[in-house]
Amino acid sequence: MIDYNKDAEGIVTLTLNNSNKSANVINTAFGEALRNTVAKLQQEKDSITGIIITSAKETFMAGADIDEMFAETEAKYFFERAEQLKAAFRYIETQGKPVVAAINGTALGGGFEVTLACHYRIAIDSPKLLLGFPEVTLGLLPGAGGVTRLVRMVGLQPALPYLTEGKKVNPKEALADGLIHELAKDKEELIAKATAW
Repeated sequence: MIDYNKDAEGIVTLTLNNSNKSANVINTAFGEALRNTVAKLQQEKDSITGIIITSAKETFMAGADIDEMFAETEAKYFFERAEQLKAAFRYIETQGKPVVAAINGTALGGGFEVTLACHYRIAIDSPKLLLGFPEVTLGLLPGAGGVTRLVRMVGLQPALPYLTEGKKVNPKEALADGLIHELAKDKEELIAKATAW
């Protein structure tokens, strides 16, 4: 679910790789994998110099697993899962080592929230790649800290189209709006830039 690889320089690459789905999604299995990954990051903190988060799939992360969401009817379940995600993302954000999102495909909803928990964001410059919170068009607000992080990054007024209208943007637009910091032409350059940062 999350492949963990640490190189000789202490840079950990976390590769999202849900082998049971065609795209990476946030579901119970992802939550468990994220908690295990955070525990490993905590154990190895002293030997880690930086963290890269990327994806093994063409889509970085599609967001929530809709099938699992519709199967669950208890509000408490969603609240607890959101709290666990928030805690894991907050640890990644505040653990003291630089974290970069190497965005190699579309990151929507919870996938976009993963990237916002990172300190630096680089995306492949592809018009097919989209970033945003489309769930807001269904009346669902980002539940893992995305509202706070986006407003803190770009300000309230620029964040409103993303948080109230479900605005989605390609990498060039995301760069212009301050959602990402750099563009890369392909996966190789993406990882090279992430490692260099």
